[in-house]
Amino acid sequence: MGARTVIVRELTVGEVRDWLTAVESGEAEVDAAGEFVFEDCSLQDLARMCDATVGDFNAHAPSEIEPVKEAARELNPHFFRTRAAVAAAQASIVRRILSPVTSSEAPSHS
Repeated sequence: MGARTVIVRELTVGEVRDWLTAVESGEAEVDAAGEFVFEDCSLQDLARMCDATVGDFNAHAPSEIEPVKEAARELNPHFFRTRAAVAAAQASIVRRILSPVTSSEAPSHS
């Protein structure tokens, strides 16, 4: 990220668990713009894994942030696996909610 050195750290199991609990309970803050800069993590996720803030990232292009993301991925594969599983579960729930019920699946009222 430019001339600044960003220190990336490995999250503890407890920190990943706390993140997952916050997501499941709806307490996790969602920054829609920061959520979709990268496919596999948010800016908030990256800030959790390093000494840069989301505000620090806002001043940089995604290509400048990419090395930080790659270092975070290398140090935190457990977080990225958990995040991918959560995203897949959420997508599955949304698909089920949005898919129309077919006549064979519809409950009978006899």
